[in-house]
Amino acid sequence: MNIKIFFLYNVLSNIFFSLKRQRKGKRKLNEVKKLSVLIVANYEISLNSYILCLQNFGAETLGVTNGFMSFNIHDKTQMRFDLILMSSNMPIMDGFFFDYKATKKLRTMGITTMIVGIITPDDNEEYHKKIMEAGLMNAMRSH
Repeated sequence: MNIKIFFLYNVLSNIFFSLKRQRKGKRKLNEVKKLSVLIVANYEISLNSYILCLQNFGAETLGVTNGFMSFNIHDKTQMRFDLILMSSNMPIMDGFFFDYKATKKLRTMGITTMIVGIITPDDNEEYHKKIMEAGLMNAMRSH
């Protein structure tokens, strides 16, 4: 298995099972609902990798290629998710890299879903602090 895929698989499995544990006590045993995950990434190969990993865990996934689409999904359709994975740098309404537009917009709409930022190994602690202030609940390194 490719080391990047292995790393991604481990990070996503930790997030996924953490969310499952949080929700476990809120349902009767015979009521099983799949976790729903919105994935926001502008590179199709990354988007497909996240989708495949999460679907292996039984999650329902929806992938979009920019922050504006993630905002519109919440605004226009009223869809809600258990987790949002958001890439930092996208061509239209970036996730959180330059001015954190998509994350801030979702938070001002009252969206309290866990948003996990996908960052690169080059990002330093100062950068990590800024993205957490923008409304992310966690960040994972992509490579």
